[in-house]
Amino acid sequence: MGTAQGAAGGASEGLSQATDSVAATAREVGGTVSEAVQQAPSQVKRQTQGSPLGAGLVAFGAGMLAAALLPTTEAEERAGQKLREHSGELLEPVKETVRHAAQEVKEEMREPAAQAVESVKGTAQEAAETTKDHAQSAGQETAQGLRQVGQDAAEEVRRTPGGTSTPGGTSTPGGPGTPGAPGSATS
Repeated sequence: MGTAQGAAGGASEGLSQATDSVAATAREVGGTVSEAVQQAPSQVKRQTQGSPLGAGLVAFGAGMLAAALLPTTEAEERAGQKLREHSGELLEPVKETVRHAAQEVKEEMREPAAQAVESVKGTAQEAAETTKDHAQSAGQETAQGLRQVGQDAAEEVRRTPGGTSTPGGTSTPGGPGTPGAPGSATS
């Protein structure tokens, strides 16, 4: 039976060591958590120093967290219910005002928009008319220039000595009887 007592003593000793180890770990974690909680305000202060916006956000977040953790009161529930019930009545005047303002803007913008459309139409018609006039003018100038070139060329051919007339009425230089042409009497 001595072995059973030895085993029980060993188990007891192992259990005691495990208990001591768990207790030491719990004290260590508790000390760390306690230290972190104690240092949190100073750490937040250091991080937000010189940044009022950051401090405000931290305070807002802490307030939201506290509000979320606390249960709603009966008074808050009643106020929320009343607000939900009367929200349509409260929002209707605002909706009507917005509709009225939108209608006024629409009416006020109708005339300027119509004038803008007419202005664009008029400008487009003027541009088309101007383009047409320029194209006609350029075509007439080109035709006149070509006519003049043709007349000048015909006159030049007529003035050329020894030019002959072809059946189409045009003259060709160097025809029969032209001095220096093959088959002429002077060759």
